[in-house]
Amino acid sequence: MIMKKRITRFMASALAAGLVLSAPLTAFADDEPTTVASEASEASSSGSDEQDPAAGATQDVDAETKSADDTEGEADPAGSTTTTGTTGDTEEGDGSDVVGAPAPATGEGDGADVATTDLTAHVRVEGIDKMLYNSDVTVKVKEGEKATAKSVLMAADEQSDELTIVGADANYITEVNGVKAATYGGWDGWMYQVNGVAAPVGIDAYEIAAGDSIVLYYSDEYGIGMDYPVMNTEKLADKVLSFTSTKTTYDAEGKASTQEVKVADMTVTIAGETFKTDANGEITLSDAAMKALPAEISISKYAENGCPLVLRYAPGTKVDAPATKAGDTTPVAWLFVVAAGAAVLAVATRKKEQVR
Repeated sequence: MIMKKRITRFMASALAAGLVLSAPLTAFADDEPTTVASEASEASSSGSDEQDPAAGATQDVDAETKSADDTEGEADPAGSTTTTGTTGDTEEGDGSDVVGAPAPATGEGDGADVATTDLTAHVRVEGIDKMLYNSDVTVKVKEGEKATAKSVLMAADEQSDELTIVGADANYITEVNGVKAATYGGWDGWMYQVNGVAAPVGIDAYEIAAGDSIVLYYSDEYGIGMDYPVMNTEKLADKVLSFTSTKTTYDAEGKASTQEVKVADMTVTIAGETFKTDANGEITLSDAAMKALPAEISISKYAENGCPLVLRYAPGTKVDAPATKAGDTTPVAWLFVVAAGAAVLAVATRKKEQVR
């Protein structure tokens, strides 16, 4: 009985002690976990609304512990390469590859060269009263593209300090070396030919091949007119040169027709001597001019207002010596005829003497 009472008192004392010890443990469980779970919940705005705060606290504490543990033994971040944004810029580091940097666009920043070929054409520019430019021009043509009159003329401008072309980039040339279109107040302006033929399209649409010749010239072709003289040497053996031009005219309905005309009243200079074409477009050369052949020739003609009426010849154009006239015989042939005649005469004389 005594033993039973002692056991009862011991159990009562133990129970009382247990209640006292449990008080601080309960306070820690009620306050601290709640505080940690609240901070973790605020720091993670993308988590589920239904997530258990206690569980979230446990996960965050574990993550912090793991992050601290993982950091140990890793390389110093200052010695590694880091990516800044999406531009591929890197901080100074060990030269390791940048992960996630955008690849350069094709043909941009990769150092790849676009294949090109060189194309050479000739450009001559005839101003109002003189030639302004005369040279070969080489342009680089990208693979898959074509050279045009525009690209060649712009290249000539860029490559020469002697030439300034205004408006080519806009496909309409308004000025060359200070000579502006409509100088004479009409339809006068800058025109061009390719290989001696008037171009039917704008400079941006005319394809140029290697070896082509472009002539840019000032004229009033659609106003007072313009001639492109062709030299005829058929009668040069008789000291006569003639000049014709093909004119294109348009009727009221816009229909074009061409005809050959004789270029009259044009100044022609050969071997330093000047001549003027007559109504038939002809000149008669002097003996001195004939003896100077082959010789360089130049032509010019202007309207009363000063606008050019003919396209000048390219420098170096020459008049060749005339061919032998039909019916002419060479000196050797003349010697043969004379010798044969002398022989016949000698034979006839002998026969006559024998008869006597």
